[in-house]
Amino acid sequence: MNSEISGGDKMKWNEVREKYHNQWILIEALEADSKDGNRLIKDVSVINSYNDSKSALKEYAEKHKKNKSREMYVYHTKNQELVIKERTRIGVRKNG
Repeated sequence: MNSEISGGDKMKWNEVREKYHNQWILIEALEADSKDGNRLIKDVSVINSYNDSKSALKEYAEKHKKNKSREMYVYHTKNQELVIKERTRIGVRKNG
């Protein structure tokens, strides 16, 4: 299954898990907070659902390349909670 979700309704994680049971999903965080190095996401919009992570990650990369300001994640609905570890970027970027 790889079906584009239209509308992208605001949902809680438990609603997402019920509707997209045992699937990989591409979601956009609509409301989230940071605590103890974790991103705690309260409300999401489901962009798409998939049977495999490879397809989900491919679409994530395409959408992220077009708009880096969107807070999107690929996650599996087998997870009871939606908690994302925050990554800190360390290093030097080369310009040019």
